[in-house]
Amino acid sequence: MSSVLLITRDASTERLAERALTSVGHDVVTAGSCHAAIRSLFNVSVDVVVLDSAVGVDEMKEFCGWLRSGNGSYPVVFLTAAGTRWLVGSLPLDPGRDEIVVKPFEGSEIRRAVEKGLNAAEGAGPEVLTIGDAHLDNSSHELRGDSVSVQLTPTEFRLVHYLIQRRGSIVSVEELLEKVWEFFPGTGSSELVRSHVRNLRSKLRIAAGEAELVQTVPRRGYRLL
Repeated sequence: MSSVLLITRDASTERLAERALTSVGHDVVTAGSCHAAIRSLFNVSVDVVVLDSAVGVDEMKEFCGWLRSGNGSYPVVFLTAAGTRWLVGSLPLDPGRDEIVVKPFEGSEIRRAVEKGLNAAEGAGPEVLTIGDAHLDNSSHELRGDSVSVQLTPTEFRLVHYLIQRRGSIVSVEELLEKVWEFFPGTGSSELVRSHVRNLRSKLRIAAGEAELVQTVPRRGYRLL
């Protein structure tokens, strides 16, 4: 089976997660902090990281930033309280790759999340998606045209990545607030979406020479052409 790096400061979470994962044959390496986890990654080979929010938001973001700056391509399974997942920016998620398990959790839930992360990693590699005459690099988060590249912010990347997944379909503001920003359904500001769409169109104009690839459908939402 696979090797899992489990990062948590909570003894009960460690026992439950380790028992659930070893019961199906995974090897589990534990670390009590993200700094200890980084030291472990220099000495052991792992396939997926399970990161408990008990280590703290700042430490989680620092660790994921370190991973994604060229120190590994591991999928991350976040263990978090129910309310945290709806707070914008609280989890440094990589869309389509990372998973969330809400605490308290059952063993079967963390096993499924780890399996999904492993499956995503098996299909991973530099994924390049086309938007008009530009290309979105899924690893660098750059929008690349024939002669110029534009760096997208994490939110802009999540936005355009979601629109690509729903290409040709009308996506409502409410859906974007829930799926891209992870607001609780019925909350969030429509102006937040509008401002990011404006910024995305500006960058599309630079990279692809056209901004109207993201079409506004009055009173219904947006559609990527």
